[in-house]
Formats: sequence, structure tokens, C-alpha cells
Amino acid sequence: MSLATNAHPESQTKTGPHSCIHHPPPEDHSHQADHSADKKPVPDTGWRGSPSIPSSNGGDSEKDWMLKPPYNWSPARGPDGEELFKTKYESSCWCGAVRFAFAGDPFDAKHCHCRQCQRLHGAPFQWAVIFPKTSVRLLENNSDALHCFSTTTKKASHHVPCKVSCDVCRAPLFDEGKRTVLAYPSHYGGVPVEFQPSCHIFYGQRVMEVCDGM
Repeated sequence: MSLATNAHPESQTKTGPHSCIHHPPPEDHSHQADHSADKKPVPDTGWRGSPSIPSSNGGDSEKDWMLKPPYNWSPARGPDGEELFKTKYESSCWCGAVRFAFAGDPFDAKHCHCRQCQRLHGAPFQWAVIFPKTSVRLLENNSDALHCFSTTTKKASHHVPCKVSCDVCRAPLFDEGKRTVLAYPSHYGGVPVEFQPSCHIFYGQRVMEVCDGM
């Protein structure tokens, strides 16, 4: 039996044999859409620190990562004194202890059916929207609830790539890759058309059919 999902009424489906979003093998999983940054220009949201893309080399070499994107950083201001980071979306965990702001629209969105996403999310597939790291900021971290888990070391640490969640309610918020953030739309309080996926990846590992024309 085939199971269907309902596409957003304003979404445009794309058909084709291959996805344009790169995704390493599940054992690496380092992370699905880092190459999407090559396809669209990264907006200037006011990050003036170093490096231009924090933790772009992966691992845990940047000890001050909490003061850099996509965490607790302060954007620069333009000539008129206005902050360059323009919040368009906000997300939060289930209990509200951890909140993030997002500037502009995502590069893309996808459904991933790889085995690792199935296990880590407890779901048939992962749905994620892809943002540049410098388009994401931490707004709230009550009781130091921000939690990182490295899929490489299998330890609770900020070792990129890593998965970010709330240590109180355990809700997953996003994956931090070397160049991008893959955020989960269910935490935005609504799903705009810009968050609709353009493709499925690792569909050969699916545990259910998704008859959406993509």
C-alpha cells in the first residue's frame, strides 16, 4: 500500500532521477546540504568575526563556538545604524527553553530517508530546511539547555557535524554542518511555502512511500 503526503497548496513539485542536494553516506553524515551554499549567495547578516564560516573545518577546534554563528553572536550594523540581521523566522524547542532566530529564506529544503535520520529522529524520514550559518542566531538558552550531540564521536559535545537539541524537553532543533544549518520546520509554529521540500534523498532506504510527485 502506498502512503501519500499532502503538498502545500502553493508548492511547485519537481521531478527528476537525482537530487541536486549532496548527502554523504550515512556513516559520515557530515552534513546533508553544505554544498547548497555554492548555489546561492550567502546574505550579509552582519557577521564580521573570524572565520567567515565558523567551524567550517569541522571537529571541535573552535573553543569559542558559542560566541559565533549559529549561536550567541552580535551582528554588525549598517551605515544607518540598523542591525544587518533581519529576523524573518523564529524557532523554539517544545518547552521554550531554547529559541533561535533566522534571517531570510532557506536555500532549499529536503526529505532525507537515510537510516541514520530514521534512527535519530524516530521517524520514517527527516524534513529539514537549509540556512547559511550566519543567518542563524541563538535568542534564548534558559538553564543552559542547549545540547549538542556529535554523530562522529557519538558523544555529547560540539564536534561538527553535530545535532542540536534542548536538554530539558529533548526536542531536536537543527543539525549544524560545516557550512550550513539544517533546521526542522516543526519548531517554527507554522510552515511557510518557502519551507516546502524540493526533493527526497536516500529514497532507496525509505520505509514508506511518499507520493508527492518529487
